[in-house]
Amino acid sequence: MNLEAKLILRGKIEIKTGLHIGGSKETLDIGGMDNPIIRDKGGRIYIPGSSLKGKIRNLLENVDGRKDENGSPKQNDGKPCECGKCNICKIFGPHSSKTISEPVRIIIRDAYLEGETDTEEKTENVIDRVKGTTLRGGLRQIERIPVGSIFNFEVVYNVYSEKDKTLIKKFIEGMKLLEDDYLGGSGSRGYGKIEFREMDITEKTKEFYEKGGESEKIGDLNNIKELEANLDKLKCIN
Repeated sequence: MNLEAKLILRGKIEIKTGLHIGGSKETLDIGGMDNPIIRDKGGRIYIPGSSLKGKIRNLLENVDGRKDENGSPKQNDGKPCECGKCNICKIFGPHSSKTISEPVRIIIRDAYLEGETDTEEKTENVIDRVKGTTLRGGLRQIERIPVGSIFNFEVVYNVYSEKDKTLIKKFIEGMKLLEDDYLGGSGSRGYGKIEFREMDITEKTKEFYEKGGESEKIGDLNNIKELEANLDKLKCIN
């Protein structure tokens, strides 16, 4: 299969409820944070591309199901689909390298925080179900990214054939599922609601890379609904 074009989707992720994606605590400080958020080596707060990719994939597989290397349905064992033939495997790649039949379509980059923000500390406890009191050692502090924080995201989609229109729609379905689910940890306790907004798509055909010239851009996409409505403007999948 030959690469026909690249679609570059950029936009913003707005945090609607406190977000916690855990990092590592290199030193144990007395009175320090029990569960810090992830930062890069420079101390910058970000959402790993692997977290976005893994969550969207998992949500889509919960809808479409998972298959083993032989293409037979399998129970949700916590591992991604392995068939290499379904739409999800074509977008994200199969879990097993033995079943790769087509190039992986999607690249999801790390999303960095826009500007600066002070994180918040949330204290949680574990309750003794009999006594109704906090268990000894049950108090813990969790660092969260506060409501209203904005991250800049970028997704690169590699187009190989006309069927990629179906695959792009499947990926957007996953974005919609994520908005109604959660990102990061403690989602059942209200953490991690996000919203995609202020998006644009840049279309770069193989001729753009071979000969130069202008790329095509579709902008002012305020939400996922507008993103879906403008897919027909993309020349490489129509």
